[in-house]
Amino acid sequence: MLGVSCKPRQHTAPSMPDIGSLGNEVGHAIIIPAILHGLTTASGEKYDSTRYTGAHKSLPFGTKVLVTHTLNGKTVTVKIIDRGLVGSGQVIALSKAAAMKLDTNKIISMPVRVRYQE
Repeated sequence: MLGVSCKPRQHTAPSMPDIGSLGNEVGHAIIIPAILHGLTTASGEKYDSTRYTGAHKSLPFGTKVLVTHTLNGKTVTVKIIDRGLVGSGQVIALSKAAAMKLDTNKIISMPVRVRYQE
């Protein structure tokens, strides 16, 4: 048997990660390398280092998160448009513009808190 049926198929939405737990993280952020400017991200959008965007290992594309630099209290809201670029202890990778908004554009890694925004 091939498991073929005449009944219409039930389509279910793919399961999404629990944003509540993923979208409230503390760790380090890195800056997305300038060499990636203009390249297509995993979401299909082109990476623009002048926009407030970020990469996260599992949050859905288009999710907006508030990133707070835990040493100076400065914040920026970024849109998740990519995957990867996040290593051990790192919770998010930020565009150059987002890093500058946090008053950090020359440091490779910075301590941050990431919170999901509706």
